[in-house]
Amino acid sequence: MEQQVQQLSDWLNTQVNKTILIEKQELSDTDTIHFKLEGVDYRDADDVIDDYLDSALILRGSGSTLNRDGELVRLPQTNFEIAVSGLRLNRSDAEAAEVKTDRAHYTLSKE
Repeated sequence: MEQQVQQLSDWLNTQVNKTILIEKQELSDTDTIHFKLEGVDYRDADDVIDDYLDSALILRGSGSTLNRDGELVRLPQTNFEIAVSGLRLNRSDAEAAEVKTDRAHYTLSKE
């Protein structure tokens, strides 16, 4: 696991059993997710059979997202993936972490 991925994983592990706010910007779309974090795993793309699966941090827990009407809607799965290809940790402190990957820009913060 690359150093910056490990640093993000370490930050996330300090948030286990807490709710975090995840803001994900991808192209012109921004998602806001409230996520009760129960654990963090790492998936190495070299260890999976499916070619379409990238290396990723897998956030285990439950969450909800704001829909277009401003209502919280439960996420359909009990995990949230952050693909780590090209990950750059721009900021990490006690309150928040800011990450840019090849796919998206994330701001993760304590709720």
